[in-house]
Amino acid sequence: MKLQFACLVTLFCISLALLGCGGGGGGGNPVAPPPDPNFDLKLEENYPTVAASYKKLDTVLKESSQTAEQRVSSFMAEISADFVNAAGSAARTDLETTTLSRVKRYTINEYSFVPTAHKVNEDGTIAVTTAMSIYVVRKEGAAGGFESLKTTLDPSPTLTWKNESGTWKIIKGLPYLSTDVGGI
Repeated sequence: MKLQFACLVTLFCISLALLGCGGGGGGGNPVAPPPDPNFDLKLEENYPTVAASYKKLDTVLKESSQTAEQRVSSFMAEISADFVNAAGSAARTDLETTTLSRVKRYTINEYSFVPTAHKVNEDGTIAVTTAMSIYVVRKEGAAGGFESLKTTLDPSPTLTWKNESGTWKIIKGLPYLSTDVGGI
């Protein structure tokens, strides 16, 4: 009887460790946030690569083990070469330059990208309503902008994704100008 109880306790502890709960060096990812209950599960089911891109975008700019240039490069991999701003003008280079400037100037504590709903447009693009929140703190010695800023974009922007040779990329709708993201 004692042996069965000991086996059950051991099995329970191993299960917790493998799930990443309770410490013990388990296989869970201590950096990954818990799943957001508002995450569009139909998007994940029907467009898993778009959903995976959202999960990447949710973490890549906060990755402190990489240089600012590496983080921005990884971020920009999700952006179409044909990306346009709200006015419809080509803006990929501007987005990249602006993002790099911010990553160098601020510690990014939160940059949350959560797809909450989507629809497929007649042209084959996907319009994804995206809950976004940002929390940044200006780095010591950096000039300009806010000392710190925490904001949630309201209303949630709609990002448009386009399939480009088998890879889904953001083509428009990503707010990045200071006026779009609380003045940073």
